Amino acid sequence: MKIVCIIDIKPDSGGGLGMCLTKINYIKKLKQKKILILTTYKSTSEYLKKKYKIDNFFYNKNLPIFRFINYLSKKIPIIQSHFERFLINNNVDKVFFLSPSYLNILIKKLNFVYTVWDLSHLEKKLESLPEHDIKVRNSRDNSYKYSAEKAKFIIIGTKENRDKFINNYKCTEEVVYVKKFPPYISLIKNENVETPSVPENYLLYPAQYWEHKNHKYLIKFFEDFRLDLDSKNISLVCTGYDKGILKNLLSVIKKKNLQDRIFLLNYVSDQELKFLYQNSFGIVFPSLIGSHSFPLYEAFYFEKPVFYNKEILSKELLKYVYPIDVNFTQSFYNQLIKIYDENETKKLTDKAKNKFNEIFDEKKIIQNLESMIKKI
Repeated sequence: MKIVCIIDIKPDSGGGLGMCLTKINYIKKLKQKKILILTTYKSTSEYLKKKYKIDNFFYNKNLPIFRFINYLSKKIPIIQSHFERFLINNNVDKVFFLSPSYLNILIKKLNFVYTVWDLSHLEKKLESLPEHDIKVRNSRDNSYKYSAEKAKFIIIGTKENRDKFINNYKCTEEVVYVKKFPPYISLIKNENVETPSVPENYLLYPAQYWEHKNHKYLIKFFEDFRLDLDSKNISLVCTGYDKGILKNLLSVIKKKNLQDRIFLLNYVSDQELKFLYQNSFGIVFPSLIGSHSFPLYEAFYFEKPVFYNKEILSKELLKYVYPIDVNFTQSFYNQLIKIYDENETKKLTDKAKNKFNEIFDEKKIIQNLESMIKKI
């Protein structure tokens, strides 16, 4: 049996690539005979080989002739896609999509496992976001519909999203598994690296500079409570890849004279990110998307209090965070001052760390993966 694990994202996907790396870490520990890693972007292929020493083979999905054949396959069911033919010619028996991918629609004969990260494309209030335009929403919807009909199994992160997926796409409950994987930086060893230059007393927001990440809420918060935050010497450090809004964010910060309080870093290495977590006093996550997330679990792992958008967080996780209402900056302030009760904060972070250990028991993760893959 030969299984191919597909990574259909670019290196600048941040947490998305981290999720794939985590899955690879566990997949390599399985008893299955032969597991291959396939990438669909040359930059990702080279990045994995160079930085993580992960052997992989490359399928150029953007080559015009391949795209044409694959397009015909979607329109005319009897035509086999070039992508599936490529997999079969490489003696692949089963397919595991480590990230969401529109390539699943090209799989007609092989059994496959699909990964769903979120269902934000179904939210009407997010349709105005540039990263959620009609083309993106339709492509994701079509991909999910196909998986609901054809996938052997679908992996999703929370029970709420599992129920929502089943209700929206009318698939059987047995197909959709709730599985969580730990953040990649919780699996790597410490190394000596040059550490980022940051202020002494800071909140950390590790997130790509997308519109939906809602950095503007944090800028408004620092503007509204400038005097009090100054007196407490509280700063904000953000880090991530620019997805089109970084220039505007920097301009707004400068206009509001907040350069000495808000620091926007580029994407940092795994070791640098560990440093940022370890030296922060708390993690904030005002994103409009993310019923659970790597920053949440990273905060649990590093035993840091986390301030999370209560509207989106999975109900089972609310009791491990300081919930905030991102419609009002006062909500964040009311929760922020609670951390000065050190005993209560310690109780919360201890409870969150115990939850982390419960969710991410390595033995159980490997056993569940092995059981699922045997059934593909």
